[in-house]
Amino acid sequence: MSTTPENIYLLGFMGSGKSQLGRMLARHLGRHFVDTDTQVELGQGLTVAEIFRRFGDARFRELELQALEQVAGRQGQVVALGGGTPLRERAWQMIASSGASIYIKRSPQQLSLHLQGAADRPLLRGIAAPDLPGYIAALLKEREKWYTRADYILECEDGWTREQTFRALVQMLAETS
Repeated sequence: MSTTPENIYLLGFMGSGKSQLGRMLARHLGRHFVDTDTQVELGQGLTVAEIFRRFGDARFRELELQALEQVAGRQGQVVALGGGTPLRERAWQMIASSGASIYIKRSPQQLSLHLQGAADRPLLRGIAAPDLPGYIAALLKEREKWYTRADYILECEDGWTREQTFRALVQMLAETS
């Protein structure tokens, strides 16, 4: 990855650790951290769950693209994208023109462990715990074609701690510079 002030975009399924890794990476690189879900929440004065409940998925997706457009207009950031942000061609145009993307790839089993009891996730509302792994696997399969368009893919092993994942991410970035 070049050392120019381009943005670094972290993408992947909900619960993959994009926000936590993004904060750590930004601190490590001395860059500003941005979470597009947080940008949407601040702009609307509502949580993501409230936006979904009040206005629906389609409106939230529009707001995600607006947040990405604002972020893509600046440089030198580490950006955690919402899990659904990279599911549109327009998002990929903005990502590609303003930085490099990294897919934080985790198995459906690991994602299920991370997301158990995540009542604040709109897409998981109404999914019973025993059905969660199958639901996540099916949704992840649909999204993989978008996620794998990333410039880099960090394949996370099941059971990795946040620190192990971060070390692997930093090592991958060092190897690609």
